[in-house]
Amino acid sequence: MKISVVIPAYNAERCIARAIRSVLAQTRPAKEIVVVDDGSTDGTAEAVRAFGDAVRLIQQPNAGASVARNTGIEAAIGDWIAFLDADDEWLPQKLQLQAVFHQQYSNLKWSYTRLERAHPQWKTHRLSHPDSVAESRVFEDYLDAYCKGFYISTITVMVHRSVFDIIGMFEPGMKRAQDSDMWFRTAYRFPQVGYIPQSLAVYHLDTPNSSTKINDRVDFMVDHIERHRKLSQTFNRDKAFAPCITMMLQVWIRQLLKQKRRHDALVLLKRYASFLSGRFRREIAFRLSVPWLGPRIADAVEELKIRRRNQWSS
Repeated sequence: MKISVVIPAYNAERCIARAIRSVLAQTRPAKEIVVVDDGSTDGTAEAVRAFGDAVRLIQQPNAGASVARNTGIEAAIGDWIAFLDADDEWLPQKLQLQAVFHQQYSNLKWSYTRLERAHPQWKTHRLSHPDSVAESRVFEDYLDAYCKGFYISTITVMVHRSVFDIIGMFEPGMKRAQDSDMWFRTAYRFPQVGYIPQSLAVYHLDTPNSSTKINDRVDFMVDHIERHRKLSQTFNRDKAFAPCITMMLQVWIRQLLKQKRRHDALVLLKRYASFLSGRFRREIAFRLSVPWLGPRIADAVEELKIRRRNQWSS
């Protein structure tokens, strides 16, 4: 297996070295590391050049994370592509465990792993995904896995490059959810996906202005839902995708209320009421009626979920 690592970077001078070092520290080396500097105005390029021949640097005018990833995919020489963002990092066994997994399940075209979320204000990292899966396995349908809480973070994905020949590249110009757009499209054509329950990447939350962690306007959320309502119908996957809409709406509406964006939350609640349970609608109605208490309830629920479903690692 020849694995190419693609890292899009925009004004990532302060963190790109950490990402590259985490790839170079892999117990199973990558074939190459391709960093696409997406029109940075800081010292990103110089930070990458400091690694010499260990990293291939491609520079282009600013065009967004999707185009930067597409540039990296097109330039890559590997038959497998693994993605990492410039502000995040991998843990040492990431590529090794995924390579072994794909050698065992040679029919699979893509896989992903669990990850840790990190923030300077947290004492410990927080793990994504439920604890219900103890061993590596194959999910028969990613859409179903998504609805059960096993969502994909792009920095954990490894995918065979032939997939892009069939489903296309990351969608240029999308302001939100470029990543989930790609993996939903992949799931329509390749439902089976490999999953490794070990935490093998660290997603850093202290870079709110990065190109992959911005653009949370409600119209972008609506565009994403409507796009995939149509696409899922095209592939006769609309029934499987409908619960994904519910999952996204619940997450987004709660986030909007936590951000005190009541109007935006109501826009989603009214437009997609048919996708939301009566219990959820009552919860939101209560939180809207007592906004001072809502954040406390949300925090208490989140803490309970963490205690029940997530482990903690130092």
